[in-house]
Amino acid sequence: MPNSPSDVVGMTMRVLAVLALVLPCTGCALGTASRPYPGANVDRLWECTVAVAEDPAVEQWHTVENNAWVSRGDRRVELMRVIERVLEQEGAKPEYQRQTWSMTLRVLAATPEGDPETGEVRRDPEVRIESRSSRPPAQFWIFADAMLDAIDARLNDPVQRAAPTAPGVPSRRPDRAGQVPAGGSLQSP
Repeated sequence: MPNSPSDVVGMTMRVLAVLALVLPCTGCALGTASRPYPGANVDRLWECTVAVAEDPAVEQWHTVENNAWVSRGDRRVELMRVIERVLEQEGAKPEYQRQTWSMTLRVLAATPEGDPETGEVRRDPEVRIESRSSRPPAQFWIFADAMLDAIDARLNDPVQRAAPTAPGVPSRRPDRAGQVPAGGSLQSP
């Protein structure tokens, strides 16, 4: 029980200091969406994730710019997408909206014994989408869920399920500018 006003102020300052330290740490977790893919081949899941990141289509938005920097070594895509639309609602003036999305898409292999770096146990391969913004936009989870649904659709599409190429045989898809070799740094194409 506080005995004086200075005790109340001191306690309040300590609580605010703790919150100031804890809240930024939770920001990353708050801007993260993921989905496990039981039984999925990690390489096929990676191909589908890259294809979705490189596809600029966003439902109900016009994509102005879509940059996907691919790092094959750690199965990571850095995505920066600029989208815009005119929102028309009944009884309101049309509103122009423009948003910039910066996010990281990762394909994580199953690690039943625990990830050597993080200790995280994953029973199935997983796609994880993380907002690179300290305060993710309200629609982040809607867009992330739509991206995960698009990955599902590609993964389960029998037409796109081609037989994997044999080692040493060039893939059907040529290397693209902006791809990063294993262990390389991410740079703009």
